[in-house]
Amino acid sequence: MGSGAVVGLVWRQQSTLFLQERYRASEALRESEERFRLLIEGVKDYAIFMLDPFGHVMSWNQGAERIKGYQAEEVIGRHFSCFYPEEDLQQGKPQQELDKAAAEGRFESEGWRIRKDGSRFWANAILTPLKDETGGLRGFSKVTRDITERRQAEEEIKTLNEELEQRVRERTAQLEAANRELEGFSYSVSHDLRAPLRHITGFAELLIRKAPAALDEKSRHYLNVISEAARQMGKLVDDLLSFSRMGRAEMLQAAMNLDMIVSEVVEVCKTEVRGRNIVWKIGRLPHAYGDKVMLKIVFENLLSNAVKFTRTKPQAVIEIGCINDQPHESVLYVRDNGVGFDMKYVDKLFGLFQRLHRPEEFEGTGLGLANVRRIIHRHGGRTWAEGALNEGAVIFFSLPKIKEV
Repeated sequence: MGSGAVVGLVWRQQSTLFLQERYRASEALRESEERFRLLIEGVKDYAIFMLDPFGHVMSWNQGAERIKGYQAEEVIGRHFSCFYPEEDLQQGKPQQELDKAAAEGRFESEGWRIRKDGSRFWANAILTPLKDETGGLRGFSKVTRDITERRQAEEEIKTLNEELEQRVRERTAQLEAANRELEGFSYSVSHDLRAPLRHITGFAELLIRKAPAALDEKSRHYLNVISEAARQMGKLVDDLLSFSRMGRAEMLQAAMNLDMIVSEVVEVCKTEVRGRNIVWKIGRLPHAYGDKVMLKIVFENLLSNAVKFTRTKPQAVIEIGCINDQPHESVLYVRDNGVGFDMKYVDKLFGLFQRLHRPEEFEGTGLGLANVRRIIHRHGGRTWAEGALNEGAVIFFSLPKIKEV
């Protein structure tokens, strides 16, 4: 066999191998395309179809038939704008979407689409350009999903939220009006009660001083009871007026040093309880932004309560401190080792005229903590408490944080 024959034989073998490899690759590609076609056509929850570069439908899957109502032979070759409502056609949306997808590589939208029977559905659609190796536009793929039920649910939630917000606004307005009426009533009644109370106290004391010989022991006791009751009533009137003012008074807010305020209040408490064994633990407090007069009233109420409810202890311990582990607020507290309270009554603690101890055990009007809560709420803070019977109590309140000055 000559050299030419050998070369020819080798060439034929190589050609045969090349053709066999090409055939196998072609078959693999065909099988892959067939699997992909079957996959696309079998999807029923999504309308998946192809468009030519001008927007004409080139393929149509079962999901498209189910969602849009067209059979493949009815829609292939038609322009995809037939799925759009008239208002979108007038605005030129179909062509705008093709242009944006071609320019940006993808376009996603939501809007109304039209079925074959003329009914509408709310669609989410993704349009993707298909390009060849040179970057030339071959057409588009479009995936459409019917999300009408989701949109209806969202609209219902939106409507319910709007109705709820309106009801809250109405109830808030009613509550504010009722509070204004209550505050006005409290102020009027409290103011009008002051004069009669002064008369009762004054005449009872006058009788005790001016006619001691005419009074027996029982009569003097009755007059003392009248005087003490009148004084208690006067204290209640003063607290009512204070509570009413705290709801109506204009807040004069400024940056302040809470350490100084607490120091002033503690010094007053110390002078009022000389002879008692009280250990004061005062931590460093943050600067605050608020009404100085109102916040001083908060500490006066809390510290006077701590002093009062620890009087049965051989050694009282009263602690004032701050927890600075909250991101947007400072949490302050007043803790004592006094008589405490049962936590099942904690919801009553900050209510008007709410007392957890008998008057003969501890004096008071039941307005102090209600005043504390009102003041703190006006500053945008919170109030809460923890305690246990005979183990003490801790009152917490929060104030919005400001930067240290």
